[in-house]
Amino acid sequence: MTDGLSRPEHRALQREDEAFLPLPLQLSADPRPLAAHVRHLVRLLRDPQSTSPCSEAVAHVAGLFDRSVPETPEQPLACRKGCSYCCSQMVTLTAPEAFFVAAQLRERPKTVATIGQAHSLTGGLTVKARLRSKVSCPLLDDAVCSVYAARPLSCHGFVSMDLKACIAGLADGEPPNIPIPGLNVAMLDTCRMLYTAALRLAGLPVTVYEMNQALVTILATERAEARWLAGEDILAGVAQAPPPSRYDKTVAQMTAFIAPTV
Repeated sequence: MTDGLSRPEHRALQREDEAFLPLPLQLSADPRPLAAHVRHLVRLLRDPQSTSPCSEAVAHVAGLFDRSVPETPEQPLACRKGCSYCCSQMVTLTAPEAFFVAAQLRERPKTVATIGQAHSLTGGLTVKARLRSKVSCPLLDDAVCSVYAARPLSCHGFVSMDLKACIAGLADGEPPNIPIPGLNVAMLDTCRMLYTAALRLAGLPVTVYEMNQALVTILATERAEARWLAGEDILAGVAQAPPPSRYDKTVAQMTAFIAPTV
């Protein structure tokens, strides 16, 4: 808590925020819904009673994205259960997303071993080389994502309106040109922005990692999430990817606007 608001004012603001949290997010000029979600995420990430603050925070962002994209997009999606052409790409994610995925795998030693095998085959490859290697995501089970509800935000946002484009760009080696609905892209960017702002306001790094190596490291590290939340860089040796920079200015403005109310 800062000196910006009194304790009663914080409680009143939290009650106001609660009205926005279950609603789909609208892309509008009203800053209140975005601020409400950012403050809620900061509270989740700082919750000392939670067994996995990161899982709860990422689940909230993923749920917000899922209920905010239109059920009937501008053009029908080509994506269907069992279609996994996109699941041979390099996946990148933040540490909280990796902790959320890892939490689904603690009792699945065969999947954990498969992740290690995949990392041994693809570790160090470039994005293009990774796609050419045709090594499928180790989280697939019979062409279906085995952690679907906890999949990274980049996977949530990757959909296609054209199966032929997926086959050409992800299986046949042509330059990928996947048509994704514009509103899905805009909503994913918005969710990433509020999530990034929350991480910064919670004093946590916004580093982006290659998924397989991050999972291998987390699953081999005792109390990985708690240690990371306490400031220990347990992912120091994991391959990093540059975070998206196109909305840095907006995130900075959002953070400055919300900071006095956190």
